[in-house]
Amino acid sequence: MLNKVYQVPYGTKDILPGEMKTRRRIEDAIISVFDKWGYDEVKTPDFEYVETFGNTGSEGDFRFFDRSNKLLVLRNDMTAPIARLTATRLQGGEKIKRLCYLSNLYRYEEIQAGRQCEFEQAGVEMLGASGAAADAEIIVLAAEALQAAGVQKFAISLGHVGFINGLAEEAGFSAEQKVQLKNCLRNHDAVAMQQMADAMENIRPEVKQLFADFLFLQGGVELLDKVDAIVTNPQCKEALADLRNIYALLEAYGAAAYLNFDLGLYRSLDYYTGMLFEVYLPEMGYPVAGGGRYDKMMQGFGLDCPATGFALGVDRVVLALERSGAAPGVRSWDVLVAWSEGKLPEAIGKASALRKEGRSVKLCTEAMDLAQAAAAVKEYCCNSLVYVS
Repeated sequence: MLNKVYQVPYGTKDILPGEMKTRRRIEDAIISVFDKWGYDEVKTPDFEYVETFGNTGSEGDFRFFDRSNKLLVLRNDMTAPIARLTATRLQGGEKIKRLCYLSNLYRYEEIQAGRQCEFEQAGVEMLGASGAAADAEIIVLAAEALQAAGVQKFAISLGHVGFINGLAEEAGFSAEQKVQLKNCLRNHDAVAMQQMADAMENIRPEVKQLFADFLFLQGGVELLDKVDAIVTNPQCKEALADLRNIYALLEAYGAAAYLNFDLGLYRSLDYYTGMLFEVYLPEMGYPVAGGGRYDKMMQGFGLDCPATGFALGVDRVVLALERSGAAPGVRSWDVLVAWSEGKLPEAIGKASALRKEGRSVKLCTEAMDLAQAAAAVKEYCCNSLVYVS
């Protein structure tokens, strides 16, 4: 009879004991930070009606029909489900709602390190708050969550959708050209950006150069001053002022050192309306966290409500810590309680007492002599031995 190898579905993976112990520590640390900042944890269903995600969804959705032939989709983003939850279940109460989550998401992806079809995110959404104070809180909270998870070296790239839209408006772009521009930014296509700039007519040379350099408009506060001296569009001016206000508050938090402005930053989700940011680690070639302001999404659920938030990829954080050697995945327990023949009841009592003291305890399931017990300590990944004889 041939052996049959059972495999997990494409894009999913088993999490083994060592990694799971590390992951749980990271999850608890992140959620603890959210709690300290006043965020309530919520949980939404793994699948929703497709309308929650705007009917159309995306090519990466996992879809299926229920028994009433209603189209369902495995959630591929948490912002829309939390917007739905807020609009339908959390009317009234606090004007500003701070919500957090730790959830699995599902999106068909080409598999690579740190990217799966099933993945875990932790994140927060602040609903009902507009302005730089809320945005700054979200950015600092992302930084503190990473630090609590064990990540110490990271960089935050901060941009603004308003600047992108305003510059396109200043150039007189058509709707089709605006889509082309955002695709270029999303795909980091410097060649296509240069071609767009070359094709521009009747536009000031310095603005034309901004388009050619769009993917490279990165730097500190001096970058905002330089660009502000060039643009005339009110939307651009407002976006740059907003970024300055956020930066000033990050200075007050003591987090400005992590920040770098990236005026060409554009995220894959199209619901952002204001600032947006991504967090990068030295060990990873892609962001481990990101978010921004989305003031229009709640309108789809019948509410006119400003909102801002971010999501952090737990799988990516775990991978980054493993690569840096900060998450070796070593499993250990405090005490192994072993017992000689006839002493199991006493051993049970001893193990129970140790657990009440807050120690992690493994209890042997069969009698053994002291030499066998000493040898079992390493096998059972325990740090010390209590032998009941």
